[in-house]
Amino acid sequence: MELNATGFWVFSSLAVLSAIGVVFFRNIIYAVLSLISTLIMVSGLFFTMGAELIGALQILIYAVAIVVFYVLVISTVPEFKGQAFETKYMLISVPVGFLIFLELAFVSLYGAWSSNTGIFTQELIQQVGNTKAVATLLFTKYLFPFEVASLILLVAMIGAIVIGRKDHVIDEEAEK
Repeated sequence: MELNATGFWVFSSLAVLSAIGVVFFRNIIYAVLSLISTLIMVSGLFFTMGAELIGALQILIYAVAIVVFYVLVISTVPEFKGQAFETKYMLISVPVGFLIFLELAFVSLYGAWSSNTGIFTQELIQQVGNTKAVATLLFTKYLFPFEVASLILLVAMIGAIVIGRKDHVIDEEAEK
């Protein structure tokens, strides 16, 4: 048990420091690198809590796919190349970020006391496995929200392709 507590404190401290870097680095490349670090540390937190599937999905989906997408956007969009954010946005982002922090803290504290039980007991999870327990809930009770989330991602992907294609066509026409 001592190893899990030590791992939790190490990963959580590094995740918080990396998240602070995401917010306060002026160079967008450094902010993306801090985001990668934050996501990997959160994955480590999942591994220390015994949620190996969620930890692996955190690395595969967020730390690899999403961050590669961010780097692709930063490298292809000329406005983002090597530029830092302006300080005037800090006047809005700091209070909004603080309100979001307060909301997340309230939800975390309230959720820690009100939802300690679920349909899967610790013995049942050890018997069937973490992956099967998550898959059973995801494809039975939460199937509709799962499908809605996939539909939203599909629409966002199509929208990004359409917007990117329009800009590309306009740029090619401007060069002629």
